[in-house]
Amino acid sequence: MAHFESNRNLAMVFIALSIAWIAILFIESSQPPAAIMGEVSGLDKVAHFLAFGVLALLVFGASFNLGLGWHLPAFFMPLLIVTVIGVADELYQLSNPSRAFEVLDLVADISGAFICLYICKLIFKSRLMRRFNFSK
Repeated sequence: MAHFESNRNLAMVFIALSIAWIAILFIESSQPPAAIMGEVSGLDKVAHFLAFGVLALLVFGASFNLGLGWHLPAFFMPLLIVTVIGVADELYQLSNPSRAFEVLDLVADISGAFICLYICKLIFKSRLMRRFNFSK
C-alpha cells in the first residue's frame, strides 16, 4: 500500500474552506428559503445533496492531507463529520419560524456526502492502481 505524506499547510486550507462553507450553510439556513425552491419540485433536495457533497469533499481534503490516505478512516470521518453538521443544520432550522426540520433534507445531506466520497474513493483507488501498475 502506498504511503502518503501529510501536507499540513494544504490541510489547513481545506479546514479553513470547510469552516467557511459550514458558515455559509448556517447563514443560508437562517434565511427564508429562496422562492425558486418552492416552485421547482425537489430542488431543495438537490441543493442539500450538492451543498453537503461539497462539504464532504472539503473535509476529505483536510483528512487526506493530514495523512490518512484513501483507506476507510479517510472516508468514514468526513461522512461522520458531515452527518453531524447536517443534523445540527436541521436542528438549527427549528429556531427559524420560516424553516423546519426535514428528515428528507438530512437524507439528501448524507447521500450527497456519501456519493461524493465514494466517487473520490474510486478515483483515488484507480489512480493508485495505475501509478503502481497494479492489475485490476
